[in-house]
Amino acid sequence: MKSELKGAYATDTSTLIELVYGTPIGERLLNAMLEETIEIITHELAIAELRYILCRNVGKEKAKARVEKLLASGYIVVEDISELIETAADYKCDRAISLPDCFTLSLGKERSLPVLFAWKEKELTTEMERKPFDLDILFLKDYIQKK
Repeated sequence: MKSELKGAYATDTSTLIELVYGTPIGERLLNAMLEETIEIITHELAIAELRYILCRNVGKEKAKARVEKLLASGYIVVEDISELIETAADYKCDRAISLPDCFTLSLGKERSLPVLFAWKEKELTTEMERKPFDLDILFLKDYIQKK
């Protein structure tokens, strides 16, 4: 196992899903957040994506309640996307990846943060192999594993 994560990270929706569903790695991430060894920074588009993914699985009211609870916890910083648009558009123009992932990468680049995804999604890893990104990309499952 790689060393534990420490510091601030730009995160995508997959990381938030792990937290909200309380998966084993989501629980480990939550504990690190509570111990203040990890700071999670995301963007508005990731919150919208989280809400609609939850909505499809648990319904609108439960999705709304879960997202509001997550945001009210104060353990996640949500950045406005307006300052991220240009860099996100550049990533989308150059890469075959989702728009929300482009905003997560933009957040990392603009705030000089490593980017943390929960899973190794095929489109992202394909792009990483095709041409290296200009920032550090990490995957939660490589770092937070069952002890």
